[in-house]
Amino acid sequence: MLDPSRHSAVDSRVEPVALAPSDTASDASSDTPARSPAPVPGASSDPSGAGPPSHALAGDIPGQRHRLSHRVIAYWRWRALGSAVPTLLLLIALAVVIPWGPLWIRWGVVGIATIMVVLGTALLPPIRYRVFWYAISPTEVDIQHGIIFIKRSVVPMHRVQNLRTERGPIADHYRMTNLKIRTAAGSVNLSGLDRREADELCERISALADVADDV
Repeated sequence: MLDPSRHSAVDSRVEPVALAPSDTASDASSDTPARSPAPVPGASSDPSGAGPPSHALAGDIPGQRHRLSHRVIAYWRWRALGSAVPTLLLLIALAVVIPWGPLWIRWGVVGIATIMVVLGTALLPPIRYRVFWYAISPTEVDIQHGIIFIKRSVVPMHRVQNLRTERGPIADHYRMTNLKIRTAAGSVNLSGLDRREADELCERISALADVADDV
């Protein structure tokens, strides 16, 4: 016969076996479907992280830049010469009538002024021609101008208040028109436009900005 006391001693040495935490987690994960993380409010859905494209100016759009006719170089030269001649005549009159210094100084000043006018008339208009361009879009007027310092003016279309075209005797000779775009903050000039081009620009800007041109 078996000894009951010995059997109970053997059973007391048997310990329960517990499942490891990794086994429990794997069993739970196998029963529960995986869930994607919740989207963060305000985050872009684009995986590359790039936001919406920024607004491009009218002059930065390919094919939208317009240049003036090559005739404008001669027009600018004659107009600059016409503006400088009265100043030269005044200097010559002062050198003859008023003895404000030695004779060589007076005529030396007149000679330097004459050289500056001639060089400026010959060299500056071609540089201005290469720099100048304009572009029109439904939202803005984009103009680059200048000679030594290049400037770029962007006029929002909704701020255009008035359009005015001007042409004098020299402009009439070269079939040119000057267009002045006025806003509350100032004005921007498009000098040396072809007549037909100026009329088309007036009509287009008038329609986009809902203003009337002053011809």
